[in-house]
Amino acid sequence: MKLLKATLMCVFFLSLSLPALANPEVDRVFQLETLGWLKSSDNADGIFNEYLDDLYTQYFKKQNRFIVKKLTGVNPLLDSSSIQYSTLVRNPEILRKISQKFKVEDLIRTRIFKETDTYRFVIEWVYAPKGDILSTVEFRYIDPKKEFGLAKSELPASVERALDELISKLPFLAQVTGVEGDTVTVNMGRHQGLEPHQILEIATLKEVKRHPVLNTIEEWKWEPVARAKVEQVEESLAFAKVIEVEPGQNLIRFQKVKEIHQPLPEGKTEEAGAVAPKSEMPKIGWVAGNLGVGKYSLVYDPTASSDSPGKSSLLESLAVDSRVWLNSRWLAEGKLSESFFKIGGSTGGATMIRLASGYSFKPTKSVFDSTGWAHFGYKVTSISLTSSPTTQSVPSTFSDLFIGAGGEFPLYDKFTAQVSFDIGMFKSAAADDLGLGSPSSSSDISLTGGVTYHLQDQLFLRVLIEFNALGMDFQTGQSYSQKMFSLTPSVMYYF
Repeated sequence: MKLLKATLMCVFFLSLSLPALANPEVDRVFQLETLGWLKSSDNADGIFNEYLDDLYTQYFKKQNRFIVKKLTGVNPLLDSSSIQYSTLVRNPEILRKISQKFKVEDLIRTRIFKETDTYRFVIEWVYAPKGDILSTVEFRYIDPKKEFGLAKSELPASVERALDELISKLPFLAQVTGVEGDTVTVNMGRHQGLEPHQILEIATLKEVKRHPVLNTIEEWKWEPVARAKVEQVEESLAFAKVIEVEPGQNLIRFQKVKEIHQPLPEGKTEEAGAVAPKSEMPKIGWVAGNLGVGKYSLVYDPTASSDSPGKSSLLESLAVDSRVWLNSRWLAEGKLSESFFKIGGSTGGATMIRLASGYSFKPTKSVFDSTGWAHFGYKVTSISLTSSPTTQSVPSTFSDLFIGAGGEFPLYDKFTAQVSFDIGMFKSAAADDLGLGSPSSSSDISLTGGVTYHLQDQLFLRVLIEFNALGMDFQTGQSYSQKMFSLTPSVMYYF
């Protein structure tokens, strides 16, 4: 029965992250193909505006991934407003109207801040229809003074590097522009560093998740489609031969190049395994098996004094716990544990079931990211003890809705710290065999801290220190409290 409970819990959490079917229309919506740039907003009297416009123009002349559109007339229109220019260009509704008027999907937005003898440049790639920031680059530039001028300074090279980095941070590297038989055309080439024999990983956007309150993009969800080997490279265009298609997938226009692998070593052939098998990186979460040893203590205080003697015992425990990421912000947790101990010569046990949902303080890109979160959930703990008037050991049950917080933080190399705590808010408790009626109040506090070690691939080792304090007070002054403390080695599997 206990094994069945653990299995059902794991199945429940896995089902929360079943993949959705890919939607080709999403690839069409997010082409990131048409591009314009806005006049920079700064506190330096606009001295860089014309020069940056020339730098951006020269940079994008060398490629054909993006169709550049000049936003003629938009800057004077924005300058004539009574609202500050830097405020207008950060307004999603204004950006949406610019997108509609000029039929442009992407905008480069530049902010420049004069800070003592340096200028701080912040360049943002914005998805104009929604005002989403898709990538950001920041760099500092030392004032060259008037006698040197901009052209002979480091600014042109710094801007070019910044634009390279800005584009590299976009959610995909290139786009499929044509498919004919087993040959695909992509809109990147020699100018973007592409070389013959490289392997293109092609994927389709199956979903773009948006924040329910901020309405910003939280996560790009991808589904692999195919792999293709580059055969011919031109300045900004390449042709590749399809070498593998995922089952059930079709190559079509607008699908994306997500990754590029280096050419095969000399002497190896496609048939001999030229393309290395893809390693299946964990993307959902983890499940862990735990064995613990520690101490159980029970205190019954019939007089509400602080020096009532208690009973304690060696505690042994086993548990299964799991965490899954529903997207880059939301997570779900579950735990089922059984503990065993002896009080007054009789064997007792505690069964605990915990279900929780959490919200990360910052977006995560993978299940390995360091992060902190707030969580809430439901927990029930049933303690089975033989009723004894001598030790006042009686069966008891605690259940509550709780809130808390947790986090995972890197320590050193392969070591990571885990911390978490729960505080019961809406609680109920019962120990009927005490004959004292319903308790007037109860408490349930859990603290967990530990360290994980990345053993290999998807396997981690973990050591936890767990503490759980349960208590109830009665109107007649009596109190009944139980504490469980354990040191718990674990094996974790990321999936």
